[in-house]
Amino acid sequence: MIACLAIPYFAAAVERRADDALTPQPLAIGGQPWEARPIYAFSQEVARQGVHAGMSLRLVQVLSPDSQFIPAHKPAYGRVSAEVVDLLTDFSPDIEPQELWHSFADSTLHQTAHGRTLPARYCLDLDGLPLKEAIPFMQTMGQQLRAETHLSPAIGLSADKFTAQVAATVSRPDHLLPVAEGSYTDFLSSRSLAFLPLDKESNRRLHLMGIRTLGQLAALPLPALQEQFGPAITPFYRQAQGQGSEPRQPQPAPRQEAIHHWFDEPVDNLLTLAAILTHLVNELTLRLHTAARAGRTVQLSLEMANGRTQQQTITLRQPTADPLPITTAFHAVITSLNLTCGVTAVTLTLTDLTPATAHQLTLFPDTAVANHNRLSQTVHNLAAKYKDGRFYQPILTEPYHPLPERRFQLRPFTHDPALA
Repeated sequence: MIACLAIPYFAAAVERRADDALTPQPLAIGGQPWEARPIYAFSQEVARQGVHAGMSLRLVQVLSPDSQFIPAHKPAYGRVSAEVVDLLTDFSPDIEPQELWHSFADSTLHQTAHGRTLPARYCLDLDGLPLKEAIPFMQTMGQQLRAETHLSPAIGLSADKFTAQVAATVSRPDHLLPVAEGSYTDFLSSRSLAFLPLDKESNRRLHLMGIRTLGQLAALPLPALQEQFGPAITPFYRQAQGQGSEPRQPQPAPRQEAIHHWFDEPVDNLLTLAAILTHLVNELTLRLHTAARAGRTVQLSLEMANGRTQQQTITLRQPTADPLPITTAFHAVITSLNLTCGVTAVTLTLTDLTPATAHQLTLFPDTAVANHNRLSQTVHNLAAKYKDGRFYQPILTEPYHPLPERRFQLRPFTHDPALA
């Protein structure tokens, strides 16, 4: 069986969990109404007034003038979602979390019925557990989730993943909706076509044909649909028939780099600790440069002589492989430590790894900042090696001339005999 847990209006639920004063108020999350940006998330009260994902904050204020506008606390939503995943792991190791609590510019899922409530959604594989046993199992899971996280999940249960997702979407919070095998078609037949992530053109053409529900789509012959829409319509057709089972995608293990250092004798000198930390950061960032990756979250773990462990986590503004900002941040942490005993071991762990961003060296001296001197020296060395007439330097002359070729001139690099 596949279980799907959906926590509707997840970001608003997290904000209200952190501050009870926000509970009775309609929430618009993402900034203030005068800011020219789209809304990040909202509560159910705001959605009932016609607000949907992708709207500007200014339009949200027009539709829901009584809303309280607050900034988005994105790290907090991620931490609570991780808290839910940790709890669900006690019930099933195979979990697929889906971050739907805010809209993505390149995602069509938020335009479907699944994403309109901006939920946090988690699909669990119950490893062949029959429906009769899965129902009390999921009821226990839901009770424990409510008790420990103070969130209200809606749970769908089915042997088909898509059917379980639909059941979780239409179910009420704190309720379980099981769909027995053999009744998938009946359950899905009256559901809106909006549950399928169809592209705009396919959705428009189906509506022109009078197709409004999953049952109407499933009743059509597949060859005729493929002739009209191509083979891309096939998986949607299977889902409408309750045959959309697909292998679940378990949550990948987070990529991280870690480095350890053990002391022969406990160290209680902050200067010594800072020097060791600088060395570890340099070695850790060297690994990142080799792998062409950058990290954003760094965790410092200190094992103390009394057997205890002190941990500090720093989240940088943006991913980096530069040791300077990491070292600076940790030196501030080290100076604030109150060591009651010596440190026996240090562990640095860098997470939230992303591919490193390459930077193009600039060609024009007046716009160069840090890389111009290195680029200029390299070109002068090449000019000395290969002699004059092969390397030119672009010089801005008329930057705003309508003809591109009149905006700059090419000046040759002269050969420097001293570099020969």
